[in-house]
Amino acid sequence: MTVSLPLLPESTRTSHAPPAAAVQEAAGEVRRTLLQTSLPIWAVLSLHSLMIEPVRDQLSHGAVLTWGTLNLVFLGTLLLTLRHLHRLSPPAALAALLGQSALLLTGNAFLNGSSIQAGLLVVVAAQVSLLWPFRQVLVWIAGQSLGLLWILHTNWQSLDAWAFSTGYVCIQLLAASSVRTAMREVQARRQLSVVVEELRATRELLNEASRQAERLHISRELHDVLGHQLTALGMHLQVGLHHLPPEHAARPHVQTAQAVGQQLLDDVRTTVRGMRASATCDFVPEVRRLTATDALSVQLAFSPGFTVTCPVTSLVLRRCVQEIMTNTLRHARAAHLWFTFTQGAQGIRVQAHDDGRGAPDLRFGCGLLGMRERLGCVGGQLHVDSPPGQGVRYVLTLPAQEGA
Repeated sequence: MTVSLPLLPESTRTSHAPPAAAVQEAAGEVRRTLLQTSLPIWAVLSLHSLMIEPVRDQLSHGAVLTWGTLNLVFLGTLLLTLRHLHRLSPPAALAALLGQSALLLTGNAFLNGSSIQAGLLVVVAAQVSLLWPFRQVLVWIAGQSLGLLWILHTNWQSLDAWAFSTGYVCIQLLAASSVRTAMREVQARRQLSVVVEELRATRELLNEASRQAERLHISRELHDVLGHQLTALGMHLQVGLHHLPPEHAARPHVQTAQAVGQQLLDDVRTTVRGMRASATCDFVPEVRRLTATDALSVQLAFSPGFTVTCPVTSLVLRRCVQEIMTNTLRHARAAHLWFTFTQGAQGIRVQAHDDGRGAPDLRFGCGLLGMRERLGCVGGQLHVDSPPGQGVRYVLTLPAQEGA
């Protein structure tokens, strides 16, 4: 799908809500933490139940063996679910979590209502909070707690059953709230990382623009002050030399002064041209510095002899590179970004693509519109292509610059 970026109404621009990719990335990081902590929690609670419950309640060998089998099946289901939760479809994820809860409650029934083993319900509640809104999590916790209450009420006194069940409701709520808080923290940290990268890139551009402006200012002052004064001096020396008779003793000295003044004027002009040339951006090193970031792997490829001599074109291209990086970090859920810069008789062509999921239903905000407007000011064009599941591709074209 090739898009020619029209001016969009305000309602279609990017909102401040975190994109779905950012939510999924945050959930993935929290899920990995749960995967690392769930096995020790299962081991401690299972060992405690195995050492205490069978002896205290004089359970039969068959009941203990059945509980152990269900507990091991729960562990396998838990690990598989946590490893592949991000790949499961909603029905498959629901089935896996329902299976975990059912295994725990059934196994707990064979232990005559173990208050310790019921703690694993907290792990299930934490997984549920990764997938669904908090209201649905509350419904899930209520369902698990009612199942636990029924098992405890069957084996315990009514008051104790209610006390332990309500206690586990509070613990499950705490776990679910902690998981959601952790997800928000991860999202905020990643958004802050993107902002820091943007600020760093903007600082580099501002520093370079400041250096260029200072060089241009000095070159103009040299040209306007020294250049004009030396030109006037040469004219006056020429007039004086014209009025001196050929045999006058001062004539050789005036001629020498005229030659020195002309040489000095040539030196000033050479210096001004050099300063103006140095004021133009050394484009390739600047782009390499701009794209050096730990948040994203950026690969650059330049055609032989690639250079940008026009300061305006250089600034436009760097701003576009910065915007593409920002879009990739924020929305693409990509690990790599590739840029290819080519230059020929027709002008400059920049191609960029990432390895993200793509955006089949593109929404253009101020960033892409700004890229189009900047390129339009120098006669360039922007095309965005995003096949589903194949990342986002950018093509920037600029006409050949005079004197380039």
